[in-house]
Amino acid sequence: SPRLSEALAELDIGIPDDVLQTRVKSITVQGNWKPIYLHVPKGREMLSVYRGSLPVGHGPHHASFDALLMDTAVGYGAELIGARVNRAFYDHDQRPVLCYSAAGEEEALTADFAAFAGGVNERSSARADSHTSVALLRMLQPAYEPPRLRKALIVELAAPTDCFELAEGMLHYLESSVDRLRLDMCSIMPKKGYFTITLIGGSVDDAASRKQNLELIKSFLATPRIRRILPGGAALKIRCICNPSIVVGTAKLPYGHRVAAVGDLATSRQYKDGILAAHDMARDLAMVVLSQGTDTVSLTSGYAPTMNRFRRDNRFASVIFFLYRWFFTSPTLSRIIYQTFATERKSQRRSRRSFEKIFWGISSGDENYEKIAWAMLRPATLWKILTGGIYITLRNWLTEVFFGLDWSGVGRFPTAVPAERLPARRRQLMQGRRYEFECLYTIHIRASLSIALGLLAEFGESARPYLNPRWVRIRRIGGQPLHPGCTIQYRILGGVMTFRVVQEESGDPNVIRYRVLGGFADGGSFVFLLEPDSPTHCALTIYLAFDYARGVSPAQRLLWGAFRMMFPEFIHDVIWNHALCELKQAAEDAETAVGDIPGQ
Repeated sequence: SPRLSEALAELDIGIPDDVLQTRVKSITVQGNWKPIYLHVPKGREMLSVYRGSLPVGHGPHHASFDALLMDTAVGYGAELIGARVNRAFYDHDQRPVLCYSAAGEEEALTADFAAFAGGVNERSSARADSHTSVALLRMLQPAYEPPRLRKALIVELAAPTDCFELAEGMLHYLESSVDRLRLDMCSIMPKKGYFTITLIGGSVDDAASRKQNLELIKSFLATPRIRRILPGGAALKIRCICNPSIVVGTAKLPYGHRVAAVGDLATSRQYKDGILAAHDMARDLAMVVLSQGTDTVSLTSGYAPTMNRFRRDNRFASVIFFLYRWFFTSPTLSRIIYQTFATERKSQRRSRRSFEKIFWGISSGDENYEKIAWAMLRPATLWKILTGGIYITLRNWLTEVFFGLDWSGVGRFPTAVPAERLPARRRQLMQGRRYEFECLYTIHIRASLSIALGLLAEFGESARPYLNPRWVRIRRIGGQPLHPGCTIQYRILGGVMTFRVVQEESGDPNVIRYRVLGGFADGGSFVFLLEPDSPTHCALTIYLAFDYARGVSPAQRLLWGAFRMMFPEFIHDVIWNHALCELKQAAEDAETAVGDIPGQ
């Protein structure tokens, strides 16, 4: 997380290239409507690493984050003893003694203070004298009760290293159940040659065997929503599966006389950033030990507040994730939340987008849950949801009903462009000129430029697979598609309103520029811009700009003035939002069929 990156920088710990897997550039939050894209803000850094051993055949096992931390500690003077502790007790001076086996003999280490950081996924061996960290800690602090746990399912999918999606650094969160699977949270993180998939939820809790885990993974990978995220046509293979426990609670009395637990043995931030939580606990514990003492009274006064802070923050987390799942599981609520996000994104600059900051804080771990919860309940946030979410969602839904826009079988993808990008697009497409009405949409397509261009050639054709609203007839009446002079006529409400768009020379084969002739937008510009993201991916931008017709006579000026006041500008947004999603789906369906993912 960004906060962990800051903490490591303060400790002068850098992440070498062989440990670093991916620099996260964006986070995608997927619900039951459209995904929400969150770009990593300037000055913040999110990195992807492997904690312990790497997937089979991926590289040297020492190239992991945990090994880096161990080497750093040794470099600062720590002595590393590679042995399992067999038992623990207090000596006659009430100092903790740890007994371990070395070269076939039992050795004893007497300490002034013992910090336990063994985690919660340790298993005892078959030997009678082998104990887990939990059991060893209880030998010194019998009142200790470990935190509440929940199962997770982690899968490593191997993919070609030249796969475009792997280079993007896009972290995906799915905040709702997928088809019939009961999942509270899912994540997909691209790494060097791999996708790391993490699943948490009722279906994972119920899976009791490796076979059931495999069936769960196959079902997850086979869902259409997941197939749209994973790279099309790439040969993906399951390389390893693990079923660790994650901490979802706080331990009771994880400290005692000259002993304390940190990390997962004590607590963690719910569902986010356990490494940062361990760092904060270790920092606070070290300060208490060095400044106050190692006895129970000192630890109770100095370290217990740290545990209480985590416990309090996680209570807020429970409320946040309950609301999160409720919102994103419901198609209606998910649409309202997305619409609130999109409305803010289109109308306000990034520094003022408070609703987006809430999503960033939850998704990235860059903020305390308590602060996030209070930000969610601010009157300004609730007002944004009411006006930018509920009202606009209802308005758009009624417009879709009127124009017969059906989302059944159509993938829903974001098209909103942030407000700060409009000036650059205006300079690029219109030499910086301002118009009374402007709208801008962009959609990313997993298809080549040629396929997207072929679909744009159908603009105006009767059999086009997109842009077919009721009450609006759009037909080519002259010229050839994608050539200057191509003329397309709009007839609205049976001819109550009619105008034409005529293609002009653009000087760029990826820019298709139309001039509006007639009607309220006479003289305006309607532009399609295609840009390659990769050899097999592209972005399509639509830009419409015009000045309202004024008329010549006083009567005409009065008529057009009244029209301008009453014209529902949002209709163009609703119609082209649906059309772009249809076009994207048609383009991706035309690409090479996605191959199967082997289940072995």
